[in-house]
Amino acid sequence: MFRLGVSLSQLTTTLSPVQLLCQSMPRLSLVSSHQPGQACSQHAHLSSFSRTNLLVNSSSLGASRVPVRSMSYFKTGGADGLWKTMAGVSQQGKKRGRGRNLMRKKDLNRGQRMGFGKAKISWPGMTSKITVGAGVDTKVKEIEPLDEKQYSSYLEELDEAKKNTRSFQGGKRYQHPLDRGWSGGKPLGRKFGAPEASNKDYRFDNFDSVLLEFKTVFKMTGNLGRVRRNSILMVTGNGQGAVGYTVSPGKYGNNMAGLKKATNKAGLRLLYVDRYEDRTVYHDFFTQFGQTRIYVQQQPPGHGIVANRAIKAICEMVGIKDLFAKVEGNKNMQHITKAFMLGLLRQRTHQALADEKKLHLVEMRAENDYFPNVVASPSDGVVRTAAEIGHNEILDFEMICFEGNLPQWRPAQKNPWEGTPAWDKHLRMKWAYDSHDEVRTRMRVENGTEWGAVRSHLYPKYPECVERNWKKYIKMSKERKGSQEED
Repeated sequence: MFRLGVSLSQLTTTLSPVQLLCQSMPRLSLVSSHQPGQACSQHAHLSSFSRTNLLVNSSSLGASRVPVRSMSYFKTGGADGLWKTMAGVSQQGKKRGRGRNLMRKKDLNRGQRMGFGKAKISWPGMTSKITVGAGVDTKVKEIEPLDEKQYSSYLEELDEAKKNTRSFQGGKRYQHPLDRGWSGGKPLGRKFGAPEASNKDYRFDNFDSVLLEFKTVFKMTGNLGRVRRNSILMVTGNGQGAVGYTVSPGKYGNNMAGLKKATNKAGLRLLYVDRYEDRTVYHDFFTQFGQTRIYVQQQPPGHGIVANRAIKAICEMVGIKDLFAKVEGNKNMQHITKAFMLGLLRQRTHQALADEKKLHLVEMRAENDYFPNVVASPSDGVVRTAAEIGHNEILDFEMICFEGNLPQWRPAQKNPWEGTPAWDKHLRMKWAYDSHDEVRTRMRVENGTEWGAVRSHLYPKYPECVERNWKKYIKMSKERKGSQEED
C-alpha cells in the first residue's frame, strides 16, 4: 500500500539530487496549480515512491520554478540583418555619395564544407557515405577518424577557392598584378579580350583590347534633368598591324555591358598600319590633334617603347616594339590617341619617299656610327642630278618628316660644380686612374682571364708585379676563419 513516512535521508541515499529534480519536475507544475492538500486525492494512482517524492519536493522547495531560457539561437535573426546594418544607408545619404565605401555582403564560408574541421573526424552523411557494403552486407557506417589524404585534399581545394576570391574580401576573383591595368584598382589599361563578331562564322583571332579612358559625363535635359552616361575609349588590335579604336557611350550603372559594346565597336573600325621590319615606324614624324603635339622617333632593335602610357598601349596593339614619343601641349587621352593614329596612317614607306623625291634615301644612324645605308631608290631608276635639284629645296629628312616643327628637347643636366677650383682639383687627382678599367679589360683580352693577366709593364724584369691573386687570398681567409672557429 502507500508509504508516506519515507524520510528525506533515505531518498538522498538512493538517488542523486539531479535525479530527484528530474523526477519531481512534472509534479511541480501540478503542485503550483492546486492546493497541497488536494494533491493526494486527485492523484491517488501515483506510486508510493512518486507520491513521497512529490510531498518531499513540495514541502522543501515550496514555490520554486524551473529556470527557462527565454532566448534561443533559432529565434534570432539571420545574417541579412547584420549585413544590412553594416551596409545600410538612407536614400538621402546615397544621393550625397555616402554609400560608396560601405561594406558589401560577402560569403564568409566560401570554399568550406560541412563536416571537415581540425578534429579530423569522418561524419557519415557529411564527409562520407551513411552505409558501407552492398546487399546483405550493408552496414551503417560509424563515426571514425578522417582519412589524412581526404583532409589534405579538402585543404587544397579550400586554398584554391581563397586564391580565386581575393581571400574572402568582397568575393571578387583574384587578378594577377600584371593584369590589373595602370593603377591597380582602376580599370584603365586593363585587357578586355578580343571583340565578338556579329557573324558567328568569323572570329577575331589573336586580338586583344585595352581600355584607355573610362569617365562619367553629364547632359542636362528639360524632362529628366541631369542625365549621366559613360564615355569609353577602347583600342583593339592583333599585334600585327591591324588596329582600331572607338569612343563609345555606355549606360550609367551598366559598366560591363558598356565595356563589351565598346570592345565590339572597336573591332568594326580596324585599320592597317605599315611597320618597318615589323617592329617600329618607317620614319620620324610629327603629328597633332587640337592642342596635343606628338613627336615620334624611330629607334633601333631592343630599345623598347618610351612614350605616354596611351601610346604604349596602342603600340602594343599595333605590334610596334621600338619607339620614342614626346607629347607636348594638352594631355587629353582622346587627343593623344587620335593624334598618334593620324601620325601612323600618314607615315610613308621608304620607297614612296624615294619615288616622290626621285632621289636615293640614305639612312645614317648613331648606333651604326653614322655609316651610310641606302634603304630605297626610285623604282623607275631615274635619279635627279645635282643641277636638277632646286637651290631652296629642303632635303633634310628631319625637316621633311617633322614638317618644320622641332620638339622642345629638355636641356641636358649640367654638373653644378664644373668650373670650380674644387672640381678642377678632383679632375687632376683622378686623371691618373681614369683609364685603369679600360687597361685592365684590354689586358684580360690579350693575356686571358687567369691570374697574371693584369700585370705591370715591368713584368719581364719583375715577375712579382702582377695583380693580387684574389682566389688564393679568399681561400686563405676562409681557412683562417675556420681554424679560429674550431679553437
